[in-house]
Amino acid sequence: MELLPWDGRTPIPIFSSNDEEGRLCALLAGSPDDEKWGRVHVAAAELLEAHRSNISPKEHRRGRFECRNVGVFHGTGTVKPCNLHDSFKCLSGFANSVFATWAPRLWSYYSTYQKKLLASDPSLKTPFSNSVWSTATFNFGPQTACFPHVDHSNLPFGWCAIWALGDFDPKQSAHLILWDLRLVIEFPPGSLAFIPSSVFPHSNVSLLQHEKRYSFTQFTPGSLFRWVDQGYQTQAMWKASQTDAQLREEAENTKKRWTMGLGLLPTLSEIKLPSS
Repeated sequence: MELLPWDGRTPIPIFSSNDEEGRLCALLAGSPDDEKWGRVHVAAAELLEAHRSNISPKEHRRGRFECRNVGVFHGTGTVKPCNLHDSFKCLSGFANSVFATWAPRLWSYYSTYQKKLLASDPSLKTPFSNSVWSTATFNFGPQTACFPHVDHSNLPFGWCAIWALGDFDPKQSAHLILWDLRLVIEFPPGSLAFIPSSVFPHSNVSLLQHEKRYSFTQFTPGSLFRWVDQGYQTQAMWKASQTDAQLREEAENTKKRWTMGLGLLPTLSEIKLPSS
């Protein structure tokens, strides 16, 4: 494993070494160059701490910490978080703008599908109007350190936005581990990273006893993209309405979908990196 130091501010793109195009597969996005930013991410952490007592603790496959999903899921309508604070709107808006800047084709894919989804059912409400992601997860900690896992429900070639929040020393603890890339990454409080969480096994280094770490993530389940493609109906209903020829055509399209998704990612040649 390789240790990757990161100040949590300077963007660091991570390109695939297994792709001839050198596609951008993950991004350490950083944080806004704004002296007020410290107050924003500290307020977000304080809000999660304040509401932690309202969440029933449980151990789940991602780790031993309290969490809650909010947003639009496949076929379940909406769930709204309580007392959404301006700090989380700031986090969401910044992540959305960075996504659009670094991966405009992928961002446009998300945006197009979300517009179609919301237009199809006025009762559906996403957690944040300034974001192309349908769903958010609030991890209440108080020591959010994930087990090695992949998020199977996410769009396979999509990006998940992850914010690290809290009070901990990123040189000593809470590193982000990307197992397939053999990277252990310093992940300071108030910083943002994007990863394809559905295909990259990832986890966090544990925290010191006195430290607290929370996180805030945004993503869109792959099932919502399928829901739109299937005419806003379940897969079973859609299949029942198709001819054998149409089903064969869809099977061929499915084989090409991964290649299509990779084509939405920017390549090394498309990104102008600052000269060293």
